[in-house]
Amino acid sequence: MIAAWVVSFSMVLARVGTLVSVLPLFGGNYVPRTVRVGLIVALSILWFDFSLAPSHQLLGTASEMTWLKYGLLLGREAVIGAVLGYALNLFLVPAQIAGEFLTQEMGLSLGSIIDPTARNPTGALTEIFQYLGILVFFAVDAHHGLLAILHASFQRLPIGGGGTMPSVNNLVSGAALTEEWGLVLAAPIGMCLFLTTVVLALMARASPHMNIFSVGFALRIGCGLVAALFLLPDAIVALVQVYHRCEDLLLRSM
Repeated sequence: MIAAWVVSFSMVLARVGTLVSVLPLFGGNYVPRTVRVGLIVALSILWFDFSLAPSHQLLGTASEMTWLKYGLLLGREAVIGAVLGYALNLFLVPAQIAGEFLTQEMGLSLGSIIDPTARNPTGALTEIFQYLGILVFFAVDAHHGLLAILHASFQRLPIGGGGTMPSVNNLVSGAALTEEWGLVLAAPIGMCLFLTTVVLALMARASPHMNIFSVGFALRIGCGLVAALFLLPDAIVALVQVYHRCEDLLLRSM
């Protein structure tokens, strides 16, 4: 009986640990390891109750379980946690896509900085959108949806076997939708940048001797930053709607 509880808790720990390690909110290098370990242990204990673990299958096989079978079961839980972490990453993808698009349009891609949560350098505007997305994520209690999705995974995919993995088509369509939502977030500021480009084209037509490159670069950056400042409340409202849509999409996928 004790062996079943130990095996069951280790599997819960494997799923939750992989999930937290993959999440950009807690898996970055800027998060201390003690914080991550404490979060993993706390969430594992929270979901390790009589309704989830140990399952009837584990109660009967824990005493005669081989190391090979135990390793395969741990690998299964780690894969499930990684898939969940990838799916939950979709919450922050729209803000990142919007920031990258606007960084390219405003000509700020040369000023890339090192992002501790990503392998590739990102622009300063992308960092601002990402941190704004994280603040809004916690402000509207979207992390409650994260916990609800984790709970739904234990119900649909109980530890020790059983259940069906989420459909790959749902994950692919979710990734496509988050890309679309990111471009929708950047659309108002992108429209302002497009109008700025039209004005610069008319100025170049009216005054051919003007150095349009030196004037246009500063003008596009100034117009983009001013538009981002004035459209910030609308961007926050749009982020809230995106988070609710992501939560509904992931709950349906579970």
